[in-house]
Amino acid sequence: MNSVKIVGAGALGREVLAALRVLGDEVRCFLVEPGFAGAPIRGIPVQQIEQRDDTWGDARYVLAVGVNDARLRLTQTLGETAEYATVIHPAAVIGPYVEIAAGAMIIGRVSMTTDIGIGRHSLINPGCNISHDCRVGDFASLGPGVSLAGRVTIEEGANLGVGAVVAPGVVVGAWSTVGAGAVVIRNVEPGATVVGVPARPIVRRPLQGV
Repeated sequence: MNSVKIVGAGALGREVLAALRVLGDEVRCFLVEPGFAGAPIRGIPVQQIEQRDDTWGDARYVLAVGVNDARLRLTQTLGETAEYATVIHPAAVIGPYVEIAAGAMIIGRVSMTTDIGIGRHSLINPGCNISHDCRVGDFASLGPGVSLAGRVTIEEGANLGVGAVVAPGVVVGAWSTVGAGAVVIRNVEPGATVVGVPARPIVRRPLQGV
């Protein structure tokens, strides 16, 4: 049994709690940023992250925050010595030669075939299908029902909306956004937002300060 502190007390935090309870792990507390309510959640205490109790020094963190760059910022808040748990729901079907980095969250029924890399603090939501030779970068998010064909690369911090489909060999650039239901058949530039079938860019944001 592992001991875990969940950073974030919203919907994703409750999903992570549910997965950890199925796994039999012990959740010590939720940690929240200033301005959020501190009432217990399902009997588990809620603490301000700046006032966190380090009594549970053996507990590892899970960054259960849905915003990708917020997870990146939280790693800076917690510091270089923080240790992170990896959450893999037992309903996930994960084939051989799949590498999953520390802090990744694989929630519910997910299918991964083989020769796949999942980055640090990435979020793979229920119903995702990830085919051979794919790479999902650090802090990236795949919404529910996303499908990645073979040899797809999702770079750091990219966010794919519900039901998005990415064709074989496509690269989705760092900190880009793919709209819900989009079908991506061409590479997506870093920082771009693409929507539609086939997906086309609508805006590109500056990458400074990410």
